[in-house]
Amino acid sequence: MRRDYFICVFLLCICLSLFYVCFLPLYFVYGEIVPREFGPVETTVSWIFFAMVFAVLPLYAAIKKKFWMSAGLAVYGIVASLPVWLLPGMADKLGGEDASIVAVIWAFLLKAIYGMAEAPFAPITRAFGDKVTEGLPRWIMPVALVIYAGCQLFRFYRNAYRAEQLDPMKAIDKTSIENGPRNVRKAAIPEVLGTVISAPDTSANTPAASDNAEDRPEG
Repeated sequence: MRRDYFICVFLLCICLSLFYVCFLPLYFVYGEIVPREFGPVETTVSWIFFAMVFAVLPLYAAIKKKFWMSAGLAVYGIVASLPVWLLPGMADKLGGEDASIVAVIWAFLLKAIYGMAEAPFAPITRAFGDKVTEGLPRWIMPVALVIYAGCQLFRFYRNAYRAEQLDPMKAIDKTSIENGPRNVRKAAIPEVLGTVISAPDTSANTPAASDNAEDRPEG
């Protein structure tokens, strides 16, 4: 299933780009621009393609956690960027008598990829201009990855915040802080240690003491 998402998104972008190459003349050719008029249908489809690769697909993949959709879109962006990355370094291999047939074929394929990647965005030059529109294919890969990563980070911190707010221990701690420390009354315990209790002297009131007092001779 994951591989299906990747392949479907990648091939969808390729098919829409090839639609322009097969049925319409190229506006952006590597190293030059061939001016022409754009029809209303072509312009509408171009705006739909623009919204799809820069907003709809990246946001849907990020919200639904479909990483392989973002990966397929990012790989298409890498393929669209290959001509600009590789062709400038092949100038020496293509010029002069030392040019190899392999380098010529590879350069031809890269130029074809360049025209294919640029074709869907050509009608948007009315809004953004030639320079900005020519660089749009190289923004597909970073936009797809940044949107996905940013959405996942937002979801992670949002869930962490919600979990923290719903933590019962935190609620108890917050309540105790709001109510303040509890004042517990201490029970008064009498001090017993060190107290001496003496019994009353009752010997003077006993009968034996009275008899002894009568038997004494009078002095």
